[in-house]
Amino acid sequence: MKAIATLTILLAIISSFSAYGQELVPGVGFSSALELSPGTYTFYLGAGELHFFKVILEPGDVLVVLVRMATNQDFDLYLLNPRRELVGQSIRPTGLTDLAEYVAAEHGPHYIVVTGFGGSTGTYSLTVFIGKPKTVTTTITATATEYVTSTSTTVVFQTQTVVSERVVTAVQERTVEVERVPWTAAGLAVLAAALLYTGYAASSSLRGIVRREERRPTEAETQAPATTVTAQQVTGEKPAEAPPTPSEQQTQKSTEPAN
Repeated sequence: MKAIATLTILLAIISSFSAYGQELVPGVGFSSALELSPGTYTFYLGAGELHFFKVILEPGDVLVVLVRMATNQDFDLYLLNPRRELVGQSIRPTGLTDLAEYVAAEHGPHYIVVTGFGGSTGTYSLTVFIGKPKTVTTTITATATEYVTSTSTTVVFQTQTVVSERVVTAVQERTVEVERVPWTAAGLAVLAAALLYTGYAASSSLRGIVRREERRPTEAETQAPATTVTAQQVTGEKPAEAPPTPSEQQTQKSTEPAN
């Protein structure tokens, strides 16, 4: 910071102009403070006097003030803000240059006060330098990473083959006219079977009728001897034997022993 102050002083000295001989009168209070611009000025400080100066600063301005005097003199330097609060000072020993600096925090008049210590009087030079804050242009490059989420929907169709067994009974009704359809082999076979059955049934019926007819003479014969016996009893003759019936003959043949 001292290196910056030294460089500032050198620049102020080179570009300064002397206020010696000009009609510039320091103020004796805050209300009468002499407004100064950056440069170097020369004033005379009497015994017990206070010199008041002011400069207009903007926030961020750097104020550097130097007071140079003779080696046998001792002057002190004070800096105050617009609210008249002490913000900087320099109270170095006799013969040394006083230096004070301050960075303004607000806009308005800032005050510089020079006073002598121990009854010191004489001529002094006052150098004022106001440095403006450097404007730094900062380029900020922001890289934004964009993440794109892609949602893909895949539809899978699953085909399942189901085998089912179904029993279907189909009934087909068909009307056949016998006169118009020729006889088939199956029809002829059925007809032949029916005829055979009919012949068998007729044959059985005939045999039954024959048997009944054969039984009738036998019954008549069994009733006739009763009357004959009655007549023979009357005459006293022995009745004659009746010839065997065909069924009895067949029965006798079956009971005779074989020769």
